[in-house]
Amino acid sequence: MRRRRHGFESESERTVITVLSSFSTVRAIYEQVKMTYVRDGARCVYFMDLVVEHRCGHRKAYAVKANARGALRDDTAAILKLISDQDTAGFAQDYRLVTFEGLDPETVTNASLIARCGAEEDREAWEAVRTVLPSLPPSVTAREIGLASGYDVRGMRAAFALIPAGLLRNPPGKRLQLDTPLTNFACPRNANHAF
Repeated sequence: MRRRRHGFESESERTVITVLSSFSTVRAIYEQVKMTYVRDGARCVYFMDLVVEHRCGHRKAYAVKANARGALRDDTAAILKLISDQDTAGFAQDYRLVTFEGLDPETVTNASLIARCGAEEDREAWEAVRTVLPSLPPSVTAREIGLASGYDVRGMRAAFALIPAGLLRNPPGKRLQLDTPLTNFACPRNANHAF
């Protein structure tokens, strides 16, 4: 579990951080990373809103804007292209522009639920869920996990909190609910497919 307080400059950044933090592939998120580039012969500075380091070592740099109009006004796409083209040190393998209005509402809702459940830091329930997951089937619901762990609602919330750890994965585009099927990577039949 990643426990780090994030400072953010906008609601858009806060939402993107929440979404990225809910992904099991993310190892670390860095904010306001200073980048330099050359534009029309002049040295320029740009603060990349987020740089995400994945467990595999791949790094993605994100410029976050509220909407496409703001990105166009700031010429963000052109700046990212210049930074990417001039990145000879391999700082990031991918440079992306993300807008708040472009985020999938279900993904945002799920990420918020995962963050709330994780913020409870119910270590006792987390350990009970970690212990019971290997004995559960490859596809399991939070309700089933809660019952099997003996922690009922606490176990259900612990299941959601453990999604970023990579033990469980929620289906993309579906809202997390008590009976949403989750892929159980702690199950020996799924172990080779985690991450």
